[in-house]
Amino acid sequence: MEATEVRRLCEALSEAMGREVSQLDLGLMLGLNLASVEVTKWEEEGASGPEAVALSYLSQGLPGFRGDLPEWSYQQSFHARGTRGLQILTRYWWPRFVARLGQRAGHGVLDEVFWIDEPGDRAESLLAAAREAFMLR
Repeated sequence: MEATEVRRLCEALSEAMGREVSQLDLGLMLGLNLASVEVTKWEEEGASGPEAVALSYLSQGLPGFRGDLPEWSYQQSFHARGTRGLQILTRYWWPRFVARLGQRAGHGVLDEVFWIDEPGDRAESLLAAAREAFMLR
């Protein structure tokens, strides 16, 4: 991963999280206990090997890195004949989540939401967008 890509990723991550992401934060997000000097090296020389792979995974769903990654995915799994099965809604854009959908009073609802990334103060607005996009309550 080129150094310019690493710098862009840090900026996009800071914007998505609504706060400045330090170099130490970035290393910890990747599950690495690195001194910030290592991350500085990535921003100056680029990253390769496992670090580049981890950074590319981290970048998925961030503005400027999404490519044609859709925002939402709705899946339904049919486990037995005649039953509704499990319904899952996934948000692929940052901050990502997976939600189990259910039915109440004849309407689809978000039953349980599992956040992959910390949503900060945007949790309710993102859930409202999901409800609107999929006509849920």
